[in-house]
Amino acid sequence: MKRLSVLIFCVLVFMPLLAQRLTIDKASFKHDVMNREAQIDDNLPKDLNDKPCALLKVMVADKVTKCEGGNVGSIVDEGMVKRIYISPTAKYVTLYFQNHFPMKIVFADYGNTCLQSMETYEVALIDPAPGPQPQQAQGNFLVMTVNPANASVTIDNVHETLNSDGSLKKYLTNGRHSYKIDAGNAYSPISGMIEMKGERISLPVTLQSVKASLTVRTATLGSQIYINEDYKGTDSWQGSLTPGTYLVEARKDGYRSVSTTVTLSKQQTETVTLPALQQIFGSLMVDYTPVDADVYLDNRLIGKTPNVFSNIAAGKHSVKISKAGYADFTGNVTIDGNLQASVKGSLRESSSVVGSVVPISVNGVSFNMVKVKGGTFMMGATAEQTNPLEYEKPVHKVTLSSYYIGETEVTQALWKAVMGNTVRDQRDKEKTSMPMCGEGDNYPMYYVSWNECQDFIQKLNEKTGRHFRLPTEAEWEFAARGGKKSRNTQYSGSGNVDDVAWYHDHSGTHPVATKKANELGIYDMSGNVNEWCHDWIEPYNSSAQTNPTGPSSGYGRVYRGGGFLMGAEFCRLSSRHDWSPDFRIADLGFRLALSE
Repeated sequence: MKRLSVLIFCVLVFMPLLAQRLTIDKASFKHDVMNREAQIDDNLPKDLNDKPCALLKVMVADKVTKCEGGNVGSIVDEGMVKRIYISPTAKYVTLYFQNHFPMKIVFADYGNTCLQSMETYEVALIDPAPGPQPQQAQGNFLVMTVNPANASVTIDNVHETLNSDGSLKKYLTNGRHSYKIDAGNAYSPISGMIEMKGERISLPVTLQSVKASLTVRTATLGSQIYINEDYKGTDSWQGSLTPGTYLVEARKDGYRSVSTTVTLSKQQTETVTLPALQQIFGSLMVDYTPVDADVYLDNRLIGKTPNVFSNIAAGKHSVKISKAGYADFTGNVTIDGNLQASVKGSLRESSSVVGSVVPISVNGVSFNMVKVKGGTFMMGATAEQTNPLEYEKPVHKVTLSSYYIGETEVTQALWKAVMGNTVRDQRDKEKTSMPMCGEGDNYPMYYVSWNECQDFIQKLNEKTGRHFRLPTEAEWEFAARGGKKSRNTQYSGSGNVDDVAWYHDHSGTHPVATKKANELGIYDMSGNVNEWCHDWIEPYNSSAQTNPTGPSSGYGRVYRGGGFLMGAEFCRLSSRHDWSPDFRIADLGFRLALSE
């Protein structure tokens, strides 16, 4: 009995000495901005300050027994992945394990003073304990690294699967072994023999490309280059192609396309110059009443109504019809070569116009600002807003002065007229393969951060002499509800989301003003793209407010309205969210505001 007690004492005393320390794979710690797990988690806990937690996904084989540090929330064990909910005020977290020493993770070590609320982060923990050494007496490992990583590898006529980085480890017995590596028509295959002598062999393999190099140039500025119907770029393109025959084409709106074929052999270098494109012309019939209204094409006066106008360049054009005492008509028309387009209708008398509209023109691009008469409304999750979230409450009284707000979201044409770049240029700033979700002059602008909106507004004000800005969150919601003409619908202009919104059931963005307007004649305040507001995010309170502008600082700027990546529930008038002001995403744009 005494010997057993001694044995138990020794086990208890020396057991901690058997534990190992985990290390942090620093390269694995990342803020996964495209991961919305935390945002759509209905059970996302809140910390002691009632702030929604951040989600930290820890990859580790050992069991996490508890966490400490800064209002840490709950832990969910999913095997190799532990989901740990952490307060956005926490500076660090200490993890306790079943078989390893505790570990403290200080977020500032990885560029994050704190983790952002409702955002997802990842980190991997590594056990540095050495594993068993390979058996050298009878054989050893062949460690192969192959470029390209999608090549097919066979060893001794048996197919082997490469890892995503092109690596492969294979235990081979001593002796001679054959291998073959093939990556299809784009590379020259190789084969050979290796002889194992009880030692590990490293074999880096880079297949030689057989691709040809092709350069394409166009003689007409702004021509888009297509190769086998795939868009490659504008004005010029250079790249590698597998040997074969290709259709090379230059296209531009309003011009006849030109094309040629080119046959490329292995490792050939070739240049193709496409000739100048021939411009196409058509005609436009404008049949509008009253007679003698002014007709503007691309902001240039071309005549009076009714009339037929000839020799108009094919492509998209803006049209405005104006006469004193009537509300202007503005729209777009597409001219096809050798065909006649038409615009028909009647101008409304000024007394029938809903609200006041201020037309603005910048570098040939026109847009309208709609007046929103001041008033008092109940902001937040009012009775018609089904299944509201907590941050939409409580409902509170807000009084606003009159102001103007954009009739539509800022379009790609207006952005380019002010900033000089395109939505594709904005996407490319992320240096990722994120998709394009709708391109064209009349599509809403997206892939813009809150900070970039401020740059746009500063340049727009310099060009116009006005004082544009982003709408406050209260101004945005009052306008979306229809101002003093509100019919108390769940979405902006209707109780049926499909009447007014492009959302998750549809594909990508759509041109602005293609759904029904709301009570003030404003479009797309539900759906299409989310819209940045001026305010920093903060919880609502029940106090009445007048012209609120939000707190002076914070961690996220408000965005409203819902977008094509989101479900119908996010298109409700009271739904509200926030992102970091330097964040860009495919369903986040903005509209302008202007004080009276």
